Amino acid sequence: MRRLRLWPLYAILTGLAVLPAAGCSFDYARASEDFHASVAKAPATIEVHNAIGAIEIDAWDKPGAQIDAEKRGSTPEDAHAITISVEPNGSALVVTSHFPTNSTNSKVEYTIHAPADSNIDIEQSIGAIKSEGFTANVHESTSTGAIAAKMGTLGSGQDVKLHAGVGAIALQIPATSSATFSASTAVGAIGSNLPLTITRNVVGSSATGSIGRGDAKVDLTIATGAIAIQRE
Repeated sequence: MRRLRLWPLYAILTGLAVLPAAGCSFDYARASEDFHASVAKAPATIEVHNAIGAIEIDAWDKPGAQIDAEKRGSTPEDAHAITISVEPNGSALVVTSHFPTNSTNSKVEYTIHAPADSNIDIEQSIGAIKSEGFTANVHESTSTGAIAAKMGTLGSGQDVKLHAGVGAIALQIPATSSATFSASTAVGAIGSNLPLTITRNVVGSSATGSIGRGDAKVDLTIATGAIAIQRE
């Protein structure tokens, strides 16, 4: 079993994920337009699809969901041309960014609040994802960007899948967690303070193991970048 110092790595990865969501923007996206939507009672799953930007979603103690977004573009017309749909689909609330076909230099940055027991399903092409406080299934994917997820609980019946193409993944879990872990990087290191078996090849790494009764299933994958798993 290979153990790496985690806290410096976790702090760096979390910082990478938080910065874009905290308002860092490129010069090309100077114009902005706000978007707000809410539902009085959130369905079982919150699903978000975004091409470029950042997504920050956290748990709160209300039954509804609040979706706030900032649409950004080179000009006010570019920002206004981006539309956002919030639609129920079965047991899910689906939030989708719609960019014009000729859109360039545009992005959408989300701040979302949802009940802690919501299933979270997020897909983004370019940009960071940050989630905190959820107690159900959490699925998050970005092609380019960092993912930072802090679980409210991790145990029986939960499924956590975090995937990034190029970027970083940081997962923080409660001390009382019970889960089975599988993590892999094609190019990059894995660090954890859990009793995982970490195998390192020439450029990549893999990790497997379980804590508690191994109830929840955790799958972390990244092509190029590092993974940090931290138990409180």
